[in-house]
Amino acid sequence: MELDKLSIKLRKKSLKYLSQYGTVSYINKRNIVHNSKLIIRKSKNKIISPVIKADAYGIGAKILIKILIECGYKSFFLGNLSEGQEIRKKYKNVELFILNCGQPFNIKLLKKYKLIPVINNLEDLKLWGQHTSQEDYCILHIDTGMNRLGMNLQEIKNLSDKEVFKNINIKFIMSHFTCAEDINNLINKIQLEKLLNCAKILKKIYKKEIKTSICNSSGIWLGAKYLLDVIRPGAAFLGINPTLNKENPLKEVLSLYAQITQIKEVQKNETIGYGRTLTIKKDTKIATLSIGYSNGLSRLLSNTGNVYINNKKMKILGRVSMDLTVIDISKFKSDEVKNGDIVEIFGPNRSLEEFAKMNRTIPYEILCTMAKSNPKIII
Repeated sequence: MELDKLSIKLRKKSLKYLSQYGTVSYINKRNIVHNSKLIIRKSKNKIISPVIKADAYGIGAKILIKILIECGYKSFFLGNLSEGQEIRKKYKNVELFILNCGQPFNIKLLKKYKLIPVINNLEDLKLWGQHTSQEDYCILHIDTGMNRLGMNLQEIKNLSDKEVFKNINIKFIMSHFTCAEDINNLINKIQLEKLLNCAKILKKIYKKEIKTSICNSSGIWLGAKYLLDVIRPGAAFLGINPTLNKENPLKEVLSLYAQITQIKEVQKNETIGYGRTLTIKKDTKIATLSIGYSNGLSRLLSNTGNVYINNKKMKILGRVSMDLTVIDISKFKSDEVKNGDIVEIFGPNRSLEEFAKMNRTIPYEILCTMAKSNPKIII
């Protein structure tokens, strides 16, 4: 267990968090640095602007951005204006790009906090041109197939009044892959061609080359021709596998622990938890854990999931509730397990990716769900 490898100071901090919150998450800084080096190597000296939206996928934007600045990164993508304001208060000398500026388009706030907008529609593009100058950068988002945010290629072609671009200084244009993790999916090539066609149209208008960006974390593994000018990795820094059905080339960063809060004996034919979904078939020793679906342990694991104690797998009994879960600890002798002992949800014995599959979801959702309610320690 990772707890055994910690310094005395961090071990005390872990036990304090466990006693107060019931859970604790570890963020492995060395693995973030390792993943960063691999991303840089794969990106072949292109500009890299990490994506730290959704509070850095739940682990804490301020935590991650501090580590990434130490790694040498100077520009970052954030999810919305609120995130931009918070990070700008802390970090004055980095470029901050806002993926979704919301409505109404708040140019005043963008300028006040020196935030660079990703412009997603024609209305906002025209507003930006009317109220800004060549000194104000923006990023143009081109929808090449996601059909989510962004302007499509036809909209750019149909701009009859090219004056709309007169005061607009485009830092680069970007798009977003729909299936980047699948190297064999033809949509990747189609999206790339659409973005490059848009760059050609804008080159004629501006009479100069327009920089481009399409690679998210998985896009980096598609090959050199997809790298373009700017790379936008996010979850790759946290070790989430960027490839489909292949061994993860990255090191996982997050682990999650809870503690045993009560141990008791349950007699044959008694039931466990809400809804009485499980009837005990024989006398059983159980432990109640200080974790539930509010901490990232999904109700889907009710009666089917498992956790680890001392590297041994323990089955979940009954329904997972909001902040408590029951497990079977009959495998242990009476003196081998006690109240306060540490329980691994995912970590050395099971990766985040494996845990996500158990939950029938993706690692992104697990992180965003679990991280806000669990205290975090950088190790």
